[in-house]
Amino acid sequence: IEELLKEVTLKETKKKKIDAFLHEINSLLSAIPETPETDITDQTWLPKGVKVPFLQVPFNVKGKFRFLPPDELSVVGSYLLGTCIKPEINVDVAVTMPREIFQDKDNLNQRYHRKRALYLAHIAQHLSKENLFGSVKFAYMNSNHLKPILLLRPQGKDEKLVTVRLHACPAPNFFKPSRFYPSKNNVRTAWFLEQSTPKEGAAEPATPHYNNSILCDTVLLSHLHFLSSVSTDFPGMKDGLALLKVWLNQRQLSKVSFLSGDWTGFARVGKLMVWLWASPPCHLGWGSGAALLMMTATTDLCVTGISLAKDTDTCLPALADFHHAFEVVFVDPSGLVNLCADMTASKYHQVQFEAKCSMEILDDRMVDGFQALLMTSKPMLRTFDHVFHLKHVSKLQSACKKMELLNELMDRGGNYVAAALPFIISLLTRGLARRALLVAHSLPETPEWAIDAEPPKHKDVGSLMFGILFAPEFAASKLEKGPQADRPEATDFRTFWGEKSELRRFQDGTICEAVVWEASTICQKRLIPEQIVRHLLKLHADIPESSICYTGALLESVIKNGKKALGTGEEDMVSVVCSYDDLSRKLWNLEGLPLTVTAVQGVHPALRYTDVFPPVPMKPIYSFHKQVKIRHLLLPSEEKPCPAYITPLKIICHMEGSGQWPQDKEAIKRIKAAFHLQLAELLHQQHQLICRPAVTHTDVYKDGYVFRLQVAYHREPLILKEVVTPEGMLKYQDTEESQRLELEILHQPHLTSSLHGLQQQHPAFGSTCRLAKRWISAQLLSDNISEECVDLLVASLFLHPWKKQLFGQEDFPLYSVSVSLQAHVRVGSVPTKENRSWNCQAQQYACCHPQQTEAVWEEGKDRNVIKAFTFCPYAVFLLVNPLEMWSSWSWLMQRYCGLSDATSLFSPQEAFGDLALFFYDKHGGEVIAVLWKPSSFQPQPFKVSF
Repeated sequence: IEELLKEVTLKETKKKKIDAFLHEINSLLSAIPETPETDITDQTWLPKGVKVPFLQVPFNVKGKFRFLPPDELSVVGSYLLGTCIKPEINVDVAVTMPREIFQDKDNLNQRYHRKRALYLAHIAQHLSKENLFGSVKFAYMNSNHLKPILLLRPQGKDEKLVTVRLHACPAPNFFKPSRFYPSKNNVRTAWFLEQSTPKEGAAEPATPHYNNSILCDTVLLSHLHFLSSVSTDFPGMKDGLALLKVWLNQRQLSKVSFLSGDWTGFARVGKLMVWLWASPPCHLGWGSGAALLMMTATTDLCVTGISLAKDTDTCLPALADFHHAFEVVFVDPSGLVNLCADMTASKYHQVQFEAKCSMEILDDRMVDGFQALLMTSKPMLRTFDHVFHLKHVSKLQSACKKMELLNELMDRGGNYVAAALPFIISLLTRGLARRALLVAHSLPETPEWAIDAEPPKHKDVGSLMFGILFAPEFAASKLEKGPQADRPEATDFRTFWGEKSELRRFQDGTICEAVVWEASTICQKRLIPEQIVRHLLKLHADIPESSICYTGALLESVIKNGKKALGTGEEDMVSVVCSYDDLSRKLWNLEGLPLTVTAVQGVHPALRYTDVFPPVPMKPIYSFHKQVKIRHLLLPSEEKPCPAYITPLKIICHMEGSGQWPQDKEAIKRIKAAFHLQLAELLHQQHQLICRPAVTHTDVYKDGYVFRLQVAYHREPLILKEVVTPEGMLKYQDTEESQRLELEILHQPHLTSSLHGLQQQHPAFGSTCRLAKRWISAQLLSDNISEECVDLLVASLFLHPWKKQLFGQEDFPLYSVSVSLQAHVRVGSVPTKENRSWNCQAQQYACCHPQQTEAVWEEGKDRNVIKAFTFCPYAVFLLVNPLEMWSSWSWLMQRYCGLSDATSLFSPQEAFGDLALFFYDKHGGEVIAVLWKPSSFQPQPFKVSF
């Protein structure tokens, strides 16, 4: 924590440069000449090289303006307190405009805001002539078009050192606070609509956001004085603020209203610190920063606002008045300013969600919270399940008209983006009610602009990004069930869903309004939220589908089994599991076995929903074969296409223990071979299944799949561990054979059953594993990382979702991952045995509890080998003809050549492993990459060998 604070805080040498820069600005501002008094609309006195930084719509407004030098210049915000952090150092300076330039009723119809903009324009015109500045530009404060500010940066190499932001503010006590209560109106409808006369008897709507924008300028100095005194009493607040800003920056939330890094955010966070200081928790040295996280995680300011006002003045607005006017409420000590006025409820809920996740990490002692919270970035793309962009923001103008948001437009100064955004979010939140845990949006950001350019329009914020975080149990539901047809709520349901709503009779006999979405496969069901978003935005906001760029299934094409496949394989794996379950029941109920079956466990990845390309049922085309009646075989015809290769699905069949089992390992193998013969015979006799027995297994053809049954005896691994010492003593020790058998009959079945259960809790688990394997294989690392290792790493992400933030930075040889499928993921160093049989110097591994002390799913590959594709080019590329890939004729090799696999014909690693390393993609690659070993170029003695 201390090193991080040193890294992000400002050094004293740079502070001195900034202070000198501020003194020179102060001198220049005091010397700016006055201007004669003119109408606000008469702007001919401004030179052509300067444009007013304000969207003057409507243009006509009453009032006079003249420029007078500022009464006072004050540095406000985090710079004086010492909590501004790198890389962006912003110093906020309040420029107090003299009382003489204001008139009565300047609170009305943007008069104050336009005088403020003209004041800054005149300052910009004079400062732009000075050689002191490298750039003089305008910007909007928090993208608020009513609040332009002037940005000043020094000349030369110090241009990136600091940005001084000038905020024009009114003279103290000029405005009466009572004029700006949330229920008051300060923008007249007739003026905004450019009507000559107002409508008789029409009530003017309240303008709380407009009022709040003026009040914020009146409390700059009082907030600074308040926080300066507080920081003296609570010295830990500075470090807490700095750490909190780092946390926000990593989550792209630094611009969120009450948590931002500017002077307003400084004031809001500081006051929140004061409110929380009575009992601050202490996590990893966070102090007050953790206090704010805890408060944000547990307090909903959308429902229960906070007020720091100590006065019991009954004339001040009540919290209920603020809640009626704003979505998020946090009132400053004056009792007048809502510090969260510009924040939407959606954005606050996103901050609250991040705070909850962070508190869970801080409370877990097994987790490196420093790395996860302060050193790892977490943008929106890594936070939400689906995101979509509203490309054409100008469409929100018609949305405001469709949703009748005239009052909101007046309140927001004509900014249709800010006016429509809360209603768009509310619309989506209602439509995705059960499906979404969180619906959030990005913050509109308007770029800086030159002082001689026109100010950006509302549409210049670019595209808006929306994120959706789903509740897995409801996200893919095809049905939106509404109220019964005779209930009053049915009319509202029909209005909300439009033509999609229809009456349906349900199994309980009720007739209800309902919406049924079109989706035939699981991958199509995952995109039902896209249908909802497009339908609702078109129906209620007149936003066409062409303006929506939805991202929810970009990667699913890489796990589709063929170009014409409708789904992504989930249905195929469900079919495999159903066939496996039926075969398991048949094995349990077999009659005639000398020993009963105690357990049937799957091993193949398809049985845990993680096979990249799951097997599809294959039925033989009899016209392509010749039948051998004596041996009950079908032989492929030479003139017909070669039959497809069917991957066997391995199943472990545990037999009950008995005193009749032999204690010799060779005898056990013969007994198991006899069981394989008998299983094949009984399955054929009792269930008419086609079986092919072998010594080590029995292949069963069922429903177009081939299941490979392997009989297991639970004491066999223990027998294989028996070793007789030279002294005649019997002892048990791990052997390569015993470990391999344990892996086959104990660990792999346990892993498959556990991950099968995880898939039931998290429907996205299987697809994520498949995508991870596809990516690893595409990096030509198929031989270096086992499928089980990938499955466990992905399982750790689902058991601890925050872990996905770290996987991109983790150094596995130094920072191992231990996965407990019964409880939580445990991260840290895993105890290892000194006599481990694999290389311990540079490994990656994952442990599956309860075998905590033994790395079951290990990879003994050297780390430099695994990362070789990143650091050096390959020496040779072998191009493989996809039409002659061995998977299509592997069956022939097994049938006629007695080979267990077609890869036995040619294995580059076995033939040339002493000379080179080979990398390939087993899921569709057409290239084998070769990397020569350095030793291959060393002189070797000549040998003749066969």
